[in-house]
Amino acid sequence: MPKFQDKLIADGYCDNRGAGFCATATKLPKDEYGMVALCVNGSKLNLYDVDMRNNIGELLYTVDLKQIESLKIRAGIFSQMLKFVYNGSTYSFTNFVGVKPALKVIEEEAKNR
Repeated sequence: MPKFQDKLIADGYCDNRGAGFCATATKLPKDEYGMVALCVNGSKLNLYDVDMRNNIGELLYTVDLKQIESLKIRAGIFSQMLKFVYNGSTYSFTNFVGVKPALKVIEEEAKNR
């Protein structure tokens, strides 16, 4: 597991699966966008503000993965996208690489309704 995921686990942002990564939020509920850290802890996906050095900032949103709808994941080399609807709002992310295990955890939690 990469050092970044180890740190997320040690600091309590992620559970022991280490499903955490940084991405560009292209759409959030209040039309925000920018760099965020996505961290799975149990069945919750927590979105944190993050700076360009991957330092975690304030908690922006908590999403119950068991309640998301319209989950779409594309994790190719040149094109990445994670998109879903939660409580009527669209969340969309891009610019992440090498996070297929974390995306798998998100997908599995979303299926466990």
